[in-house]
Amino acid sequence: MHTSDLDHLLPETAALLNRTRWNIHPGVLRVVLGGSRGLRGGFRPDSDIDLSLIIDPAALPPAEPEREAFLRTVIETALNSWQSPVELDTAAVFGSAEALELFARQEYDEALVARCAPEVMLYKVQKGFNGYVPNHVLDYRKIYPLVTIWKR
Repeated sequence: MHTSDLDHLLPETAALLNRTRWNIHPGVLRVVLGGSRGLRGGFRPDSDIDLSLIIDPAALPPAEPEREAFLRTVIETALNSWQSPVELDTAAVFGSAEALELFARQEYDEALVARCAPEVMLYKVQKGFNGYVPNHVLDYRKIYPLVTIWKR
């Protein structure tokens, strides 16, 4: 997505992102926007901004504890540099390149979710949760629609 597209589709969110200063870890391939400040709409003034940081599979350490330390650093890079009155809710998303296609689509696709979701994992460090998000608690219908707002 080009900045002008985001400016046209989501002018208030685009303005917020343009004012916000934050850093993206070098291990991130793409940043995907979802939630009420995304294409779903309906945000309130106190709504957070939901960003998924899509991890480059080649950058992800293959084993623990290095993998978790890497994911924590990815999240903390964004959180520690986020300068906005709007709260950031973010997750590091990782899996095979094929499985990550799930976060490259704008609309929910049941067949794609069935094929890819078992291979996708999320890591969070906020909102009362710290660690890997169990796959069985994710409802992908609630994640969509998605829009890529940045890519390397």
